[in-house]
Amino acid sequence: MSWKYSITLSSFRDLEPLDKSLENLNHQGFDTVEVYGEPDIIDVKKFSNLLGSFSMKVSGVTGMWGLSDGGHKLRYLITANKDSFRAVQKYIKKCIVLCHTLGGNTFNICLFSEVPLISDGNHKVLLSDEKRKLVNSTIEPLRHLAKYAGNYGVELLIEPLNRYSTPICTNSEDAKYIVDRVNEENVGILLDTFHMNIEEDSIYDAIINSKTLLKHVHISDNNRKMPGFAHINFETVTKALKKIKYSRFLTFEPTVQNTCYKDDILTSLQYLKNLSKY
Repeated sequence: MSWKYSITLSSFRDLEPLDKSLENLNHQGFDTVEVYGEPDIIDVKKFSNLLGSFSMKVSGVTGMWGLSDGGHKLRYLITANKDSFRAVQKYIKKCIVLCHTLGGNTFNICLFSEVPLISDGNHKVLLSDEKRKLVNSTIEPLRHLAKYAGNYGVELLIEPLNRYSTPICTNSEDAKYIVDRVNEENVGILLDTFHMNIEEDSIYDAIINSKTLLKHVHISDNNRKMPGFAHINFETVTKALKKIKYSRFLTFEPTVQNTCYKDDILTSLQYLKNLSKY
């Protein structure tokens, strides 16, 4: 079983010019990237030309969730402020168009809230009834956005994050709850090994139970380094992916702290390719 590989450009955004990152990544064996979701900043024509100069493609767009849009409106999908809600819907639609224009087909949705949350102060675990109540308020808007995305051939993928990022959708079961209720063909699940390592009882079971709803996977090790550089058991990860016959993208999403990353990327990519053979 083999799958496709891509890598998030957001990991390199503050390190070096875009053309340098693309050149380095291309030389290390990547022919596909995931673009950061900043549609008001990206010059699409220039971006497309750069990608073309390195014969690189786009797998999808990474939502820059919880951040300001430059107009001092935070990207929270769960909000009582009508202006903020309209702004985040507009942001998602712009990202969908950006994704389509660059040739990608996935955009991730992460659920942040500006509403004060009832949580365990030690572990930031949201009470389950409050979690479901907040999630239910997103179902109809997500269905509307899914229909919009469908017109552009883009899938909306619900990505669970760990409790320290947001306590609303933190595991594969939370994501499945949302996907089942939105009930649109182009809505699925994106799982991230970094977050799964914190929240899932079993990474293997989380992947197995997601089945065909799993449309994309973000990978990094437990400390956000390249896969294989810390203690996540990626043999278990790949075994589960093979079990469900997953054949889509594994997208590297590491934290890269300096420009001396080329050897680590090459080592990590080869490590995963070796695991895919068994």
